Amino acid sequence: MRKRSPYILLPFVAVVVAGAWQGSSLSAKIWIDRPLEFEELLRNGEIVSVEDVGSGRNNPKRVTVREGERTHRAIWKPIQRGRQEWGWESYQAEVAAYQLDRLLELGMVPPTVVREIDGERGSLQLWVDGCKLYQDVQDQAPQTEEWEKQVSHMRLFDSLISNGDRNARNFMVDGKWNIVLIDHSQAFLSTEELESAVGKLPERFDRELVEKMRGVDSMSLELRFDRLLMRSQVEAIAARRDALLDYLEKAVAERGEASLFY
Repeated sequence: MRKRSPYILLPFVAVVVAGAWQGSSLSAKIWIDRPLEFEELLRNGEIVSVEDVGSGRNNPKRVTVREGERTHRAIWKPIQRGRQEWGWESYQAEVAAYQLDRLLELGMVPPTVVREIDGERGSLQLWVDGCKLYQDVQDQAPQTEEWEKQVSHMRLFDSLISNGDRNARNFMVDGKWNIVLIDHSQAFLSTEELESAVGKLPERFDRELVEKMRGVDSMSLELRFDRLLMRSQVEAIAARRDALLDYLEKAVAERGEASLFY
């Protein structure tokens, strides 16, 4: 069993303080509205340089990729599928997380593709500039519905992908407090159960996102993840989706729709 990290979030009690961190006035999510363009760059761009990141237990590499006049940095993780000391892990899970993000139109996971470098396959993910780890600014998080909704999206997403490793060190925020999700190599377990710990499931739900989740059928999942995930992993996504919908149905019966939906 992998080691669980505490889900350190203070979204509903956080207060904006004087001198709070503010980065660029532009969103760091430069891939929004043109994800295919960045996928193409990551998949086929010229590898200009590869260097150690200097941190990370899987020894990730910082890669510079160029295509024409465009040059961007990316992070490469050649994590071969299997059980590690801390749990099951794979580079395929990093790519699958991005694919599910695309399917749900969340725009929270940076473009991520499979890329072979120096004869070894791994995940290559766009390096996002202009962000800080949430753990460094969590005491400044805005007390707004928009922020709460983003946290709800993140929790629903993590429930779907069975990501119990989410903590304040593996998601980021930009200067506009947009959430960017990273580090999904331990996700997509074959368990069909939802995390029941406090703070794992959304407290409220985005109705539009729920409908998108409801519309994801087993065939779509099989086609999307055919070469990334094992069959048991794909089936577990559908089972957790159904469990989320059952949970939501019971919550509506107990609390009413007005208190549950944005």
